[in-house]
Amino acid sequence: MRLFAYVVALLSLALIVPEVCAAQDDTSAPVQAAPPQQEGLIGLPKETQAMLERLRKKVERKAEMTEFLSRAAGLFREGEALYQKGDRRAAEAKFDLARQTLLSVEEEVFYEPGVHTYFLQLSREIAALTETSTLSPASGNQIATASNMHVQRFIKYFQGQGREGVRVAFNRLGQYEPMMRKIFQEEGVPEDLIFVGLVESAYNPYAQSVAGAKGIWQFVRETGRRYGLKTGEFDERHDPEKSTRAAARYLRDLYEMFGDWHLALAAYNAGEQRILRIIKKTGIKDFWQMSQRRLLPEETINYVPAVLAAMAVGKQRFELKPAMRMAKSAQAPPQSRARRSDTQQYRER
Repeated sequence: MRLFAYVVALLSLALIVPEVCAAQDDTSAPVQAAPPQQEGLIGLPKETQAMLERLRKKVERKAEMTEFLSRAAGLFREGEALYQKGDRRAAEAKFDLARQTLLSVEEEVFYEPGVHTYFLQLSREIAALTETSTLSPASGNQIATASNMHVQRFIKYFQGQGREGVRVAFNRLGQYEPMMRKIFQEEGVPEDLIFVGLVESAYNPYAQSVAGAKGIWQFVRETGRRYGLKTGEFDERHDPEKSTRAAARYLRDLYEMFGDWHLALAAYNAGEQRILRIIKKTGIKDFWQMSQRRLLPEETINYVPAVLAAMAVGKQRFELKPAMRMAKSAQAPPQSRARRSDTQQYRER
């Protein structure tokens, strides 16, 4: 029976897709007519109907993605031709239209791997052609912590009411820190960004949000897959090493998009499409101005200062005198055996 159900499903899908396409071309069809896909589902088990409906939506989304990608590619080629003819202004207008074509899609479509990857590729090709290549993410290996009242408020919290949570988080960080710094160096992003993990999860590799984000870096399923993390039975978002590599690459891509670490961090929290749309609509390219004008979600308005405060507190931690660090180590009770790292525990599961 299961095999028969799949055969019926495949045959029905073959009938449904042409009917959907024909219905889109037939503008004379009565408004009250029942959708063809509903007629094709009559008599099928509910489970099969649900599966076919999911397949139909998938086909429609793929068609939508193809249309937008084709349109953006066409606009880029037009801009490229104009640029080679010396009409820089017209070329830049075409390039802008190409980018906006991809930004105009629904959020769910924009973050599909094909669309998002092409958006990055398109941005790089435009930058290379116009000789406006993006800055090096690791330039200076420092991120301005913007010592304003918002950042200071979070520093005070981390050093006061939230002090115990910070202590626990930094204890966890101890086993990952060399690995994280090495990966961030290899991926060309500032090492200060390891302190994003304090705000995201307090360095708990098994942290999970109500929205389904998981791991130290709180990747949602789609973003994790986009950066090479498997999310099946063994969810690699929980793997400290693999997820750190993915986070470094994602942060690098965000910096490449915005050329500013504050905006890159805002995009890490709110999504790059939202930040790019705000820039397009208002012309504002400064996080603090966006924040002051309440153009961002409240969570993001607080997120960036919190991360900057975490960086300040984290770096302050390394400025302790060696003697004080040694004294703290001496106070720690001896352990009877070494604790396996969370990476080892994950891989042994």
